[in-house]
Amino acid sequence: MKFTRIIAAALTLLCGSVMLPKATVSAEEALLDSGIDYTESTETLGNPGAGYSSGVAVSCKPNDTKVYNPTASLVVLFVDIGGFSSGANGTTDDSGSYTAGTDYDLDETFFTNFRKTLENCRKNGCTIGIRFRYDANGVRNPEPATFEQMCKHIEQIRENGFLEDYKDIIAYVESGFVGCYGEQWGGKYCSLEDKAKLLDLLLDVVPDPIPVTVRTPNIFAKWAGIEESELGEYVLESNSKASRVGLYNDGYMGSDSDLGTFHDRERDLKWLRQQTYTSYYGGEFSGNLDFAKQYDTYLPENAVPEMYYSHLSYINSNIFKLYQDYTFGKEYDVENVDNSAYYGETVFKFIRDHIGYRFVLRDSDLSESVEQNGILKVCTKIENTGFANPIMQQKAEIILEKDGNYIRTAVDANANQWYSCTTVSPKFDLKLPAGIEAGKWNVYLKLSTGENDISETNVRSIQFANYDTWNSALGANYLGSFSVTESDKPQTDNDFYQINTEQELPHSDGSVYTYQNLSVVDGISSNDTEYAEDKCTVTDNNGNQLYITNNDQYLYVFADLTYDAASPVYNLSFQNKTSGKRCWIYYQGNGFVYFNNGVPSGCVQKHSGRKVEFRIPLGELVDLEAGTEIANISVTIQDQANSWVNAGSVKADSYILQDNFDVYSAKQTVYLAEKDTMLLTPETFSETGLSYQWYHNGEAIDGATEKAYTVTANTQEDCGVYSVAVSSPSGTLKTVELCDVKGIISQTISGDVNQDGVVNTADIVSLQKYLLGIDILTEEQAELADTTADGTVNGLDLGLLRSMIVA
Repeated sequence: MKFTRIIAAALTLLCGSVMLPKATVSAEEALLDSGIDYTESTETLGNPGAGYSSGVAVSCKPNDTKVYNPTASLVVLFVDIGGFSSGANGTTDDSGSYTAGTDYDLDETFFTNFRKTLENCRKNGCTIGIRFRYDANGVRNPEPATFEQMCKHIEQIRENGFLEDYKDIIAYVESGFVGCYGEQWGGKYCSLEDKAKLLDLLLDVVPDPIPVTVRTPNIFAKWAGIEESELGEYVLESNSKASRVGLYNDGYMGSDSDLGTFHDRERDLKWLRQQTYTSYYGGEFSGNLDFAKQYDTYLPENAVPEMYYSHLSYINSNIFKLYQDYTFGKEYDVENVDNSAYYGETVFKFIRDHIGYRFVLRDSDLSESVEQNGILKVCTKIENTGFANPIMQQKAEIILEKDGNYIRTAVDANANQWYSCTTVSPKFDLKLPAGIEAGKWNVYLKLSTGENDISETNVRSIQFANYDTWNSALGANYLGSFSVTESDKPQTDNDFYQINTEQELPHSDGSVYTYQNLSVVDGISSNDTEYAEDKCTVTDNNGNQLYITNNDQYLYVFADLTYDAASPVYNLSFQNKTSGKRCWIYYQGNGFVYFNNGVPSGCVQKHSGRKVEFRIPLGELVDLEAGTEIANISVTIQDQANSWVNAGSVKADSYILQDNFDVYSAKQTVYLAEKDTMLLTPETFSETGLSYQWYHNGEAIDGATEKAYTVTANTQEDCGVYSVAVSSPSGTLKTVELCDVKGIISQTISGDVNQDGVVNTADIVSLQKYLLGIDILTEEQAELADTTADGTVNGLDLGLLRSMIVA
């Protein structure tokens, strides 16, 4: 174990500090190493907005737009709108002569059903790339009769607003539309002028900051008003429209020019490199191995450095055959990044795992012990060994977890600027809640994309490439643990927040949440309570186990079974005894999903080793609701590589769906100042009409039947435990303790240095004058100035005071 010594920034002001009667923390604090293994793992991670893309062709015709249920981390939706274009919906006679069809506006069915597909993407934890195209089969001139009609389609897309409504999960929009496959060749409107006009319109229609990608660099040059020869010297302005422009390369590694993508590879890559700090570069390998191998562009010694240089963020799986026979070694290393963990792996695996970003925790040191209401220090080093940095906007949080309960707060860490081949050193000084439970707490860093609700805490989150650090229930990375000790002086600041921030961040109110007894579809048993013994429906003679549970949203089926399959296919089947409807769904390794009841909206399957997990929505999909009995429940693994033989299975006779709903709140312990109020609200996620009754120390509170309840700290009689009984329409009752008010404190206000009854900028001025030796403080004022409650008045107190006022 090693120790790191962190010196307070305010040491230069110590000549103007005063020691209070009880000094509990010295000016220097030794931080303890986390004990984590900092070597890079070789696990393939499915992080949001990067990596292998999974393409879905969305069929759209007048009054007939299909709904789809993607489940991959990064899904590219190829939205085929040729049915609305005269250039694609006409007829071709036996001689090959084409008769133009009719141009139609996009209809309500298109918008309604495409929104359903986007909503399935949201529920399934996907991020999305989108290409609108008039052709899916290589047919020339598929566009509408006029450029204006195409522009009208784009304006309809703007007016409907689905891009705005789902912008938090949309990674990029390809400029697409014109030409064969939407690749902007072989169409009516494929001149540079037309493609530049199309780009300009899409940059206006697609919500900022979603990137818009072009097919070739010369389109950007035309749009930007520069000569193509000037691309290599183009200077990009930050936060400009130009900074949103990336490249989709559908001839990737297909030749020395990537099948015409680049006209001057060195020059065009120089332009691309600066664009891809803020926008996307990706696409498709052409698939023509023999043609690609006529050139040396694809060779690992050339391709790997270029992938780093150009910041490759995504590619389709066609690239597998190009690199499966090469072994990765130090001869393929690039500067400023440690890839030694992959020596001996295939080049294919190395490339697959490094497309986009790949974060490795290289060091983590933190306080060993912190008193309630004190400051937890966390110092980290994180290396990005991936080809690119995250492009989608990231939210950073620190989570403290104990026994499945946790608190969370936003922190100042911009992962979008954790660039490829660099190591960053985020440091977090975190003010703990005054009433945080004493004992051992685990610290996690959570980076996530999208506006995810409490039931989606774990989705669209970034996993670090370290061993045994990922908490799949939280979607967060373990940084170490520390101990909270009880304070002998109760405090009333129950907030949890970072004090060493460079930007204004919201403060957490210290609310406590839980993932105990909740199901997380990740292909493993995420915690000890997720699939406990009481949820085990059957254990067969071979030791295979089947666990079944449900809430009011989903049925969850989890199997732990032995099987031997080179190419496993994961099957779930059961019979609805109430309606007679049968459910059979299976997932192949290539992403194909079969479902015997149409579109499997909301269905998800995940697997890891011998464990496989399914999620099936309640409702009309399979006529499931509380009280429904399902029978002949079977999880079966077939081997597609061996004539689809049964490679393993586990079965249960029946299961009756329970009237159940999830509650995500847990008990928070606080002290309140006299006359303070505290709003309590249980976190639930239910589409059914729940009802509420609030209790104080087990006694029902008259009239307290709303979801929220406000505690008012008038007298000591208001202390005690506040709980709420939540009941479903059919009578299922869950009682949850939300808050334990330990005491009502009549006291002066921490931070009120000038003792005027409020904490404001005047107190900052008073404390600054004291620290600069201009003024003195009385003993009582010094105690109020000691906002960190560490027994010393110094620059840390000033920083915390500023944070208190900003909050």
